[in-house]
Amino acid sequence: MRVGILGGGQLGWMTILEGRKLGFEFFVADDKPRSPARKVADLCFDYSQIDEFVKLCDVITYEFEHIPEEVLEKTAPLTFPSVEILKLKKSKVEEKLFLKRRGYPVPTFTVAFKEDLEQKVGLLNLPVVVKAEALGYDGKGQYLIKSLQDLQKVKANHGEKDRFLVEEFVDFDFELSIIGVRSPRGEVRLYPPTINYHREGILFYNHTTSMVFPEGEEIVRSLMEELNLVGVLCVEFFYTKEGKLLINEMAPRVHNTGHHTLDSAYTSQFENLLRAITGLPLGSTKLKSHAGMLNLLGVSYDEIDWKKVLSVEGTKLYWYGKEKKHRRKMGHINLVASTEEEVVEKLNQLYDMIYEPIKC
Repeated sequence: MRVGILGGGQLGWMTILEGRKLGFEFFVADDKPRSPARKVADLCFDYSQIDEFVKLCDVITYEFEHIPEEVLEKTAPLTFPSVEILKLKKSKVEEKLFLKRRGYPVPTFTVAFKEDLEQKVGLLNLPVVVKAEALGYDGKGQYLIKSLQDLQKVKANHGEKDRFLVEEFVDFDFELSIIGVRSPRGEVRLYPPTINYHREGILFYNHTTSMVFPEGEEIVRSLMEELNLVGVLCVEFFYTKEGKLLINEMAPRVHNTGHHTLDSAYTSQFENLLRAITGLPLGSTKLKSHAGMLNLLGVSYDEIDWKKVLSVEGTKLYWYGKEKKHRRKMGHINLVASTEEEVVEKLNQLYDMIYEPIKC
């Protein structure tokens, strides 16, 4: 089986490493010559070579959303989850409108252009969150608006024709995500939820939990069915102080909050993606242990005392080999332990070991 991956980041890198166990070949289409997935692929292509890429692939998937439209047009017949689902996700506005129309629980929001931002923000109680429609991820293109003066930064960074999602600020108790996988035959399996902790819009760390969220599980199942999705879907939720679930966003691909499955689950999210899109039976999503994950953000390899970090029982390092940039995901550490409390305690230890010495 020859699997094509659109995008060359760490999600593609981990998908390929997991897929080697299944005996597949992997081809990567990406315009960044030093991207992680290119280093482990069988063949690599620039987007200008997409016709050749498509001819060699039996099936295609993607590891991030921001893929040129002209590329998607040529890969669409072989791409899972479908290009239609990906296009929905590429627009924060269309994603939220779809969820609202279908009756899913979402924060109160409105849609604005640059010219009517003040008016639309005035319809909601401050503070609000303004999100650029496109190219916003890991906190990029997102603005917390506490006063109308804060809109000046939004206007300075965006063009006249840009659309924005203007969303109420949710005073949540915590954030969580649930990842599901669905086969072409409609078989569905869900991974247990994780509790997620963000900093400036980017996931910092997360861990599995013994809490259950039946409503969230039903939402993920329903969304996969409605979208006729083949592959993996992650849904991120706010859990409000009133005990309600609100959908923050969804991602039709393997996801940062599921990295722990590489070491905690019988079948990782990456292997289950490949099983789904190639028509193999889905693997078990049950956990073998409690687990957590700590992102390594904006740090270089030689800044960290790895002997000390990896001496913590249950830790495993995944280093992506990318050029260091501020807030960039350079790698992550997975951690497994016998209890949820032990996971949280060790995540705090790892944080102190890694970030305190460099004041990050």
